[in-house]
Amino acid sequence: MDRNAQSGGQELNSTGSSAALTVMQKNRGIADAILRIPESATHGTMAKLAALNRGLPEHEQIVDLSIGALDMPADPRIDRGVVEFIQEHPDTIHAFAPVKGFSFLLDSIAARQARLHGITYDPDSEIMVTPGGVKGSISVVFHALLNRGDEVVVPVPNWPHYADMVQLHEGVLKTVLVTADGGLTASALEAAISERTKIVILGDCINPTGKVYSTEELSALARIVAQHNLRREARGENPVYVLFDTPYEAHVIEPRAQTFAAIDVSFPDGSHCCMRAWTVAVTGPGKTYGMHGDRIGYLCAPPDIVNAAARAQVNLTSFASTYGQVATHIALRPEMDEVATSRAVAARSNLEAMLAELEAVPSLQVTAPQGGYFLFVDFVAFADAYRERGYSTADQFLLAEAKVATICGNHFADGEPLDHFVRINCGRTGALLSEAGKRIRRALDHLES
Repeated sequence: MDRNAQSGGQELNSTGSSAALTVMQKNRGIADAILRIPESATHGTMAKLAALNRGLPEHEQIVDLSIGALDMPADPRIDRGVVEFIQEHPDTIHAFAPVKGFSFLLDSIAARQARLHGITYDPDSEIMVTPGGVKGSISVVFHALLNRGDEVVVPVPNWPHYADMVQLHEGVLKTVLVTADGGLTASALEAAISERTKIVILGDCINPTGKVYSTEELSALARIVAQHNLRREARGENPVYVLFDTPYEAHVIEPRAQTFAAIDVSFPDGSHCCMRAWTVAVTGPGKTYGMHGDRIGYLCAPPDIVNAAARAQVNLTSFASTYGQVATHIALRPEMDEVATSRAVAARSNLEAMLAELEAVPSLQVTAPQGGYFLFVDFVAFADAYRERGYSTADQFLLAEAKVATICGNHFADGEPLDHFVRINCGRTGALLSEAGKRIRRALDHLES
């Protein structure tokens, strides 16, 4: 019998539904695109864990290292600032907001981008605020750019919702399997681009590997995109756009690379191309300031792309929450930059403590990520042993035997065999991570014995 059945179905990352249920849903007229999308590997996990932990003593409860948030609360100055704004501007907080966002927030975003990346965006024409966090920004960009059948190139392992969102927008996902250290290379990108390619997704501090691209690596990728776009331009065809997704941009501890939009590609004939015309940068305050529930994202892009995204947004969600916009405006003030840095340093410190725990296991394949607060750990050396006990994936073994919840690697690489990898969120408290690390080591020791 499968150990999941024996343990009462302790499977957090379900991705399917029964054939009978699928048939019933189709007969009810549910859209095919929705039926093809698996259950989210992250959302709903807290409720499932609460059910599994109900009635158990604390030392037997499952430690949740799945959801990718920090335990550190948002800075109280953000809350105080929102209260003050409501007291001073009660009419504004309950009124309709501009589709692209309040002008004061657009100014704050432009200033933050200039401080962080040294790039100047026009707040009136090149920036837009979205509801739904960074996911909302990605969604309106897909609405603005993708036609049915357009291809989106995504290096994997990567954030799993790209695949689902591309499918919802009737695009075609084209994944490229890469290494955690190497990321997407110029040669791999060249091989992946076709006549149908519309978007290439890149970013900084990749979830789950923590890959941080250098300026040299990004410049090599930019050259490939520029060469394709110059040929397309000469033929009167649509360009290849780069969606540069950076929700973890504050968690780059080492010197920061040049942002993709600022890269200028030079050619032997003396001509050059700036990537700004083909780059849409998306980010938000969630991972940086602990503002996940505010659900604010924003994008920086050429004016025609921003206008197209705004036309989509006004017909989907109108505008971002006024409360969230005010909170983000306060968070992006210059005096709050040190908050972003301190949160990143603390999260990295916790990651290094967990890394030390896991590195003490000789057979475990784990390396320090270049950035961020996730560990992407390879348990393949233990696969045969835990398979003999009825577990098909590493996350199932850890959940049942170590009582530690993680996310299986196969969620981050559509169609790729990463069953023996797990993503571990090290954004939890030091005490919780220490307990989880000890549990994992004990479970592996017991497995080997």
